[in-house]
Amino acid sequence: MESVVYGNLEKEGIEVVARDGRYFVRYDAGAHQIVWREDELTESELEAIKLGGSAQHQAMFHMQRRLEQSGVDPYSQNWAPHA
Repeated sequence: MESVVYGNLEKEGIEVVARDGRYFVRYDAGAHQIVWREDELTESELEAIKLGGSAQHQAMFHMQRRLEQSGVDPYSQNWAPHA
């Protein structure tokens, strides 16, 4: 079971869901086309995302760099919203 703990994907383009005691952010990582992603967040990234504004942007940037360092392409689609 999962629940939305922050945001609204349709209205804000970002949402965070809780699932099995972990947090995942859903967002469009594409620049010129839609690239839907769902990635796990650390506790500190979650708190920064909830602050919004520049803190949210920094948290997303940090998360994407963390993914890159682990060998994951943070700009390739790995999730799709329910139709």
